[in-house]
Amino acid sequence: MATFSPSPAPRRSTRNRATAASPPRRIKVTGNVSSATTSRRATPVRQFERTRPTDNASVLSGMDVDEGGSTLSERINLRTGGETLFAKSDQLAVSFHAPLPLEVKQVLKNADFFREPYTGDVDTVAGFALVASARTCFVWQYAQALKGTPTCYIFACPRDPEQQHPPFHALIPYTTAREPGLILLSHDGTVRYWDSIGIGLAGGDHYATTKLDISAGESVTNLVRSDSQTYVASTTAGNLFRLTLTLSGGQHQLTSRLFARPSQPLSLSRLLPSIFSSAATPSVSTGVSRNISALAFGARTPTGGKEIWALVDTRVQRWSMSPEGWEELLSEGDISGILSSAIRTTFGARVDEDDKQVDLELLDLAVDDDKLVVLLSYAGIEDESSMALDGMAVRRIYALAHISFLNDDFKVLTVRSVPYQSTFSSGAPMHPRIKLVMDGALISVQFGDAVALCARDVDYRERLELKAATDRTLGVGVSQDDGPLLVLTAAMMMKVTINLDKVLAYDFEHGEAKLVKSAMTQAILFGGLPENPLQFSLPPDVDEESLMQGAEQLSQAVLESDPEVVQKNHDLTAQLTERKERLSWLIRFINDNAALVKMSHQSRQKLATDAEKLFASYQLWTRHNELLATNPTHSVLNDAVYAYMEEIGQGHYEDVMRAFFRFRVADIGLLIRKIGEAAAQAARLTGRDMIEFLPEANRALLTVLDSALDYREYNLGVYGVELPMIKPWTSRPAVVDVLLGLFDATAKAVDVPSRENEANRNAEPNTQLPELAATLFACIQERLDWLGSPVAASEPGAERDRDELAKKFDMLRPEVLETLRRNGHAGAAFSLAEKYRDFAGLAALCHRENIYPPQDNPNALRIQAYTERFKDEFTTELYRWYIQHGELRVMFSHDDSHRAYMDRFFDENPNTSISWIDDLGKARYGAAATSLLKEAEQSSNLEAKHLMLSVGKLSHLAQLHEANATVDNAVLDAFHDELDFVSVHEALLQEFKSALATVRGRQSLDKQIDIIVKATASKLSDRKALTQIFKDFVRALLQGRALSIEDAIDVLTLKDNTTSLEDYATALQLLARSKDLPETRKASAFRTIWRRIYIHDDWDSIRRTANISDAELNARFRSTALYRTFCSILPSEHRPPGFETLPDVALMTPTLSEIASRWPGLSQEQIEALVQDYNLECDQLGELDLNDVYHRVRELALHDVVWQAEA
Repeated sequence: MATFSPSPAPRRSTRNRATAASPPRRIKVTGNVSSATTSRRATPVRQFERTRPTDNASVLSGMDVDEGGSTLSERINLRTGGETLFAKSDQLAVSFHAPLPLEVKQVLKNADFFREPYTGDVDTVAGFALVASARTCFVWQYAQALKGTPTCYIFACPRDPEQQHPPFHALIPYTTAREPGLILLSHDGTVRYWDSIGIGLAGGDHYATTKLDISAGESVTNLVRSDSQTYVASTTAGNLFRLTLTLSGGQHQLTSRLFARPSQPLSLSRLLPSIFSSAATPSVSTGVSRNISALAFGARTPTGGKEIWALVDTRVQRWSMSPEGWEELLSEGDISGILSSAIRTTFGARVDEDDKQVDLELLDLAVDDDKLVVLLSYAGIEDESSMALDGMAVRRIYALAHISFLNDDFKVLTVRSVPYQSTFSSGAPMHPRIKLVMDGALISVQFGDAVALCARDVDYRERLELKAATDRTLGVGVSQDDGPLLVLTAAMMMKVTINLDKVLAYDFEHGEAKLVKSAMTQAILFGGLPENPLQFSLPPDVDEESLMQGAEQLSQAVLESDPEVVQKNHDLTAQLTERKERLSWLIRFINDNAALVKMSHQSRQKLATDAEKLFASYQLWTRHNELLATNPTHSVLNDAVYAYMEEIGQGHYEDVMRAFFRFRVADIGLLIRKIGEAAAQAARLTGRDMIEFLPEANRALLTVLDSALDYREYNLGVYGVELPMIKPWTSRPAVVDVLLGLFDATAKAVDVPSRENEANRNAEPNTQLPELAATLFACIQERLDWLGSPVAASEPGAERDRDELAKKFDMLRPEVLETLRRNGHAGAAFSLAEKYRDFAGLAALCHRENIYPPQDNPNALRIQAYTERFKDEFTTELYRWYIQHGELRVMFSHDDSHRAYMDRFFDENPNTSISWIDDLGKARYGAAATSLLKEAEQSSNLEAKHLMLSVGKLSHLAQLHEANATVDNAVLDAFHDELDFVSVHEALLQEFKSALATVRGRQSLDKQIDIIVKATASKLSDRKALTQIFKDFVRALLQGRALSIEDAIDVLTLKDNTTSLEDYATALQLLARSKDLPETRKASAFRTIWRRIYIHDDWDSIRRTANISDAELNARFRSTALYRTFCSILPSEHRPPGFETLPDVALMTPTLSEIASRWPGLSQEQIEALVQDYNLECDQLGELDLNDVYHRVRELALHDVVWQAEA
């Protein structure tokens, strides 16, 4: 049953499927019920196996609910006032009314309604019901069935030449003092009349018979009762017959005649269907159909007669039947045009613009005061969605049109959709029929497997749909006193009690969501009843928003134990089970109706979340029940529930615990946040150890989260939920914090030294650590997945939150895994690391015991297995662990199976400080030499630098012995330059250590530095900042650290150089070979070297020439640092800019930015002090005025260099 929408779920169709003896032309057979109907608007046939939208569309598994529906049905009290309810909403209630007679039940039980059609009726005037096949007619008083077994009257039907169509029928109501009579009319016009159905008890052989005057090929289409004496039949040729019951000789006789011709001529278009004699047959050549598909009686005429309306294909005829026995055709008109326009206006794009594609058909009509009610159908537009859901795209859509008639003018007042539709695979053998209910306020539409109800004045629609494929509707009885509607089916007679006030108060715009909820409620309340003949479904074009609102409201009602959907039950376990079943039926109902695809992902997730919360609450209550059975002195869960209920102002219940599980399970995610706090508070208040309360706290938290996560994983397909979920409640930050807090508390409790008893390792809470860790990881990963999803990307701060959580997770995993291993759960730690592909964690776990040699490691086989299983993903982290922990010996001790992995590791993670070892081991000398040179250049350890350069040079030379090897002089020169630089360090060290030779006893490092400075850099006494810099460099040398080029230059040029004047030239040569210095700093360094060369000597004394010869003056020049420097550098071929610097240029000192760039760690005061020292050097140079001396000394040095070269 569905309340709201225009059409039910798509049905498979047999539309246009030829029956065994179908005539070659289309014949629309109508009437009470015609088994031989070939209307192209057949009622849908349900398949015995319904298609599910998903393979796992049912959640009635052993995991979440008990299988089957018997448990549910046994607990529901479906009897109200002694009636068995099948459906109930605000507007109506459907209940069992009466059983069928045994004879009828036996026949219908084995009937095949597609091979042998049946017809029937519930005649509320006569008080009898009727069922007929092509051979036999059964009549009984249905009211008698309420008190006991009714008497069944059985009659032989008039013989149909083809013996495939049941006859048309009409009961003849007399007074209540006698039984009614019976008229049966076959399709070929044969009439059988029984004066009283009592004859049926004796076999029914005594009857009168007659035959309508119809021609060959003409068939009867309708038989309707005007009053107890007058009946009207129609045919496919457009003829109408009056059957009159007269009393002659004390006996009733039935006569028939063709409607009389009208007394006044009408237009040809009006007369075409009926002006000709009864012998006229349908004319194929005219192309005009004369088939009369429906008859309906209208108002009384002024002369005491009655109007009768005939539906002739797309035309409507209005006749007048006089009491004197004549008939007159009053009017006729074609209404297809106005109906086509009206349905397009009403339904818009759902109706095709092409009339041929619309394929409009008028099926039945009724008269409501001065208006006509017409049942019509049209072809639905083919679309991919319907094709996907049903497999057949073409559908028949049904609608009811109210038409006014005034002065031969028809006008459509309203068009309302009927909540029913059919597809190509539909085809129950019945022509749909309508009846007015409650003076036309409702219209019932009978289909083969459903009865639809539509309101006239409001947009209320309802559908009663049969469940079984072997069931079908046989008749609908409308009470004359606005009593209940009676529906006769092949299984029983049902009563439909209608609350008209509720119907008229229905507001479609605001009430559809409520009615969706009502329909779903009925599905979960009544759908599981095995004796319920009704099926509950949703129309495929139900409004998506209303569908989602209704489903979510019902789900919330179940969570809150709404008494409308959940019965009160003191047994909370049974009550929770019932609620689980309710939600299972809800999602099954949505899936069975292919409506899940119409719901947003957020709405589907809401339903899934409600179900998993309820399932988790059920599991938690079950666990708590087990605890209560042990008579505990304290309960952490009880404390948490009381604390939460007090917090939200719900602590007034007598049984707060049960109240939470009845009404607040939606807050289970908020409750579990209280568990850790409750355990800690219990320990404080009782003065007992925390370890006593941790087991229950852990059990409660794990029960909720594990149950919810398991349920979610199991039912993802059922709810159509795609991961990651939107803001999942199981991984909110507060939940993760509680989990982490309990894990830490448990780890701390079991790590206490006093708990060394081995038995504690095999008991709670220690045994809970693996599950706590697994759930913690699952919740964190779930939140990471959500924060990394496209949906979360649009939320502010999501990316930042994800990055922070990912970093925390990376730091947390090793701690958790180590905690597990340390407490005897190494297997669980390995499993978790494997599951989350934490290869760094796996590498660490594999090396917690013996590491070297590798074969002594107890995890050696595990390492090999991981290498084979995870390949580079594992070996990359394995090698990183070796490098980080200085276990290169283990790294390079692995067998040849690691060769390829190691090569790829160094290719993807260049690390020349280590890869050269691998290269040497594999005789890749060129690569090893290159790596060693690079590492030596960057090394700050002098000894290591020297070793790498030495090995690298040897490796480079070894490469020359390889086949097709070529000499790379640049590499060899680089080795030589770097080795020379090492020699400079060694010479400086030797010089400085010689200053300590005369010192006795062990001196501190600072004392040694002071001695060295005093002995080798006495001229720095007036340059405090440079003195400190010099001390730092001396300290580095004494500690075995290598200096940078700039640092070495400062050491070479700041010391006294009394006996090592060549060090100035060494500084220039080192700087000239430097390739990595910025040009500005390089130029500044050249100026600094030359400035210190110039101020090294006492030029005032040298330039005193009184009483000295030129030879002695030149000797003085040759003893200067300037001369010795020129002699060293003038032969050099590599002379970069600044290699020779004039005194005036050397006056330029380093800028503040250059100093800050070289020493980024210095404060502003230190930088300013250095600037002062540099300025002091500049002042000293400026006072000397060495421009003339510069050129003379250079000339002298050049002469000596040339002379020595020629000598």
